[in-house]
Amino acid sequence: MRSNFRKKWDDLNFIMESQYRKYSYRKKARIRLKRMNNGYQCDEEYEKIVVPYWKKYGLKPKKMWYQIFADRDKKVDPRYIPDDLWYGTIVPYFSNTQFRRFGEDKCLHNVWFPNLKKPETIVKNIAGVFYKGDQEIISKEDAVKNCLEYQQEFLIKPSIDSGEGRLITFFTPGKYKKEELVKALKKMGANYIVQGVVKQHEILSKLNPSSLNTIRIVSFLFEGEVYILSSILRMGASNARVDNIGAGGYACPIHEDGSLNELGVNRKAEWRSKNQNGIYFKDIIVPSYEDIVQTVKREHRKLAHFKLIGWDFSVDTNSDPIFIEYNVCPGSNQITCGPTFGDLTEKVLEEVFIKKTLKDAQN
Repeated sequence: MRSNFRKKWDDLNFIMESQYRKYSYRKKARIRLKRMNNGYQCDEEYEKIVVPYWKKYGLKPKKMWYQIFADRDKKVDPRYIPDDLWYGTIVPYFSNTQFRRFGEDKCLHNVWFPNLKKPETIVKNIAGVFYKGDQEIISKEDAVKNCLEYQQEFLIKPSIDSGEGRLITFFTPGKYKKEELVKALKKMGANYIVQGVVKQHEILSKLNPSSLNTIRIVSFLFEGEVYILSSILRMGASNARVDNIGAGGYACPIHEDGSLNELGVNRKAEWRSKNQNGIYFKDIIVPSYEDIVQTVKREHRKLAHFKLIGWDFSVDTNSDPIFIEYNVCPGSNQITCGPTFGDLTEKVLEEVFIKKTLKDAQN
């Protein structure tokens, strides 16, 4: 139990961060709306459907969110969760943001998830201390030596706050000098991981061979059960090393049987039947998808501090799921997959804004 002073200080930080997130995502929404030529014009539906739906929770979300969300199918669904509410209120309610950076640390994946297959760890740095993959402490010199002796392509990336492919550097044996490696490690400072590059399944490689294409699943631990809220396949742009849609890639919803949706979306919010390599999305079935779903449901049950999680997996050449990372402040995937909570929406909103049974969960 925190002291009263500590709790008040944490609450103040929470309020400030929440307000900033709301401001930030409203600003992003206005920019997106301009790119969409103001989206779907829904004045009448907004007043008749959206406003009454949210009134019982004491809220009146801005119309712009429904102009954005309804633009794809021209249907207004009041269950869409505005991004400012999602990031500023709902995610912080269900997931303890004070634990986020520690909980997400990729250097600790072998501790939290010892039984999951992961990219091979060559070296990692936790708070300035070098380790091998099994948590054995080593010297900086041995860390460099381990990297130099690794005979396959590898990468260096931050172990904390590394979203959207930020600060990832690739190294190929025979194509770099020791000085370049040492410089890259020094530039990272601390809190990073060095891993072998995953050789992905041929089906995923066909979509885009230059990037590691990943399955993003958003799961929700609610009332003792783990629900799969949404699932998408992310693939990179031609010659890109990361699968970030913002860098020119595509995102495509995955159906329950592992098949892809007929249409995928790019960063311009354009829905297409095939990607830049001419691969039709509807012809793809994600390998080992059911195994990944069952893994997510099993592993999420361990992590009650984070009731909303975005999981990233790939699949290797042996058809084995490869756990890449997880994010405890995930996107809602509503542009691609529809209302985040689906049929659970009213129960979730009642919990957050009326019942508040989890109000002491972060004490």
